[in-house]
Amino acid sequence: MRKWTAIAFATVLETVSDPLALLLTASALTLAVLAPRLHYHQFGEPSRMAREAGLSALLVFGLAYVVFGAVKAMRREMESGTIQMALSHSISRASFFTAKIAGVFVSYAFFFLTVFCSSLAAVRGSEIGAEIAAAKGTLPLMWGPSFALAFAALVVSPIVAAALNRFMRFRFVPTCALCALVVSVAAAFYMPDASLALRYLGAACALPIPAAVFVSIAGAAASRLKDHAAVSVSLLSILVSLPFIGNYYLPDELADGGAVSPGYLALSLAAALPLVAAALIAGVQLFKGRDMAE
Repeated sequence: MRKWTAIAFATVLETVSDPLALLLTASALTLAVLAPRLHYHQFGEPSRMAREAGLSALLVFGLAYVVFGAVKAMRREMESGTIQMALSHSISRASFFTAKIAGVFVSYAFFFLTVFCSSLAAVRGSEIGAEIAAAKGTLPLMWGPSFALAFAALVVSPIVAAALNRFMRFRFVPTCALCALVVSVAAAFYMPDASLALRYLGAACALPIPAAVFVSIAGAAASRLKDHAAVSVSLLSILVSLPFIGNYYLPDELADGGAVSPGYLALSLAAALPLVAAALIAGVQLFKGRDMAE
């Protein structure tokens, strides 16, 4: 178990330190924060645009995060030859494969929390901005302080990371990712609304479920295919599964004060677990049959 945990932890660090992971996080934050700030129509509700932009960012960029993360995590070990060293230390191929996939998924949790918190700040800011606009008779805009705090994750984080890299030799990418997480959490806790946060969290919690499915599929593909081919297979599986994924994208459930029921989330998770298990089993079998000398 200690070796499994060590491999998973190393994978978390590798994935979070990948520049592509930071780019995907920054892109998701940009969509989640700027889209609701730049629109002037409430679409029937003051925070509807913010909710849809945030959940869309979590879904689209989250799936890209786990696919590229799983493929790179597996291929990096194979192409560098370090996988042979790892397998020589009495750990099975099944344990190695599942540890790599678990590590990528834990790193996805950092992405998810960062984007969710900034998006929640944008949703709350849209609600406050609408209240201010109604009182003043002006156009509804996201409240300035909420926008500034949510957007700070994009602006302040690279500045802090660059300074720490220059003067204290901190690694830029993981430091920037950690700063973005801290700033996003701080933004979410500024002028909080517990009821709004719980409703939004309920809808957001459905999105890691398809991510778990496709990180397993991507890992299975990468165990036998080269980078580009594995990514292509993974993206094709996402395209084919779009009707299935739609069951986990739930912004409409939040309309007019609505919420996603815990029962629906439980059933959604139960429906996806066989797919996750099948993808992991397939990945383990493909990985076991691979000649590491190739």
